[in-house]
Amino acid sequence: MGDVPRPPAKSAGEPATREQILDVALELFVERGYDNTSLREIAEKMGFSKAALYYHFPSKDAILMALHMRVHALGHDSFDQLGDGSLESEDWAAVFDAMANAMLDNRQLFLLHTREQAALAKIHEVQHEEQHADLQEKIQRVLANPELPLVQRVRLGCTLAAVMGGIFATTEAFADVETGELRAALSGVVRDLVGPGAI
Repeated sequence: MGDVPRPPAKSAGEPATREQILDVALELFVERGYDNTSLREIAEKMGFSKAALYYHFPSKDAILMALHMRVHALGHDSFDQLGDGSLESEDWAAVFDAMANAMLDNRQLFLLHTREQAALAKIHEVQHEEQHADLQEKIQRVLANPELPLVQRVRLGCTLAAVMGGIFATTEAFADVETGELRAALSGVVRDLVGPGAI
């Protein structure tokens, strides 16, 4: 019986090897394209064998799905901050700023999603569908809260769309824009939507 691949050793304090693999794969997928990047290239950039890579991920598709689930994790974290949506209007800008910052800190992830939609569609899984439905349920629960005035719910929904949809829709167009500049511009948009006295 062959030896079971062992994960490469890592120094104390380093991120988990699995997350390091995802970071390297993300960089290569964005730079070269998903189809043009091999598992061997990912392993070589990590400094270990392809067999060691299989210890963490059984396939390249599994790596892509794990990167996709990072987007879901960002969405869940953001909506957890919103709670039931009953924030004071002056608090909304801070929450949406945090949401936008998290997305802008992961610009390569959104660039990957923009460029690799066909590859992502091919690896659609039941697990992904369940988590997507859970996120949609959180959004609907906030926006359907009858204790909030309708205008507040509409403004909340529009701001969510501006932040989340805006970053997804413009990722490729603004790929060369410095993150700090884009962050400032988006913050201004958020304040236009939820500024003092808006409700």
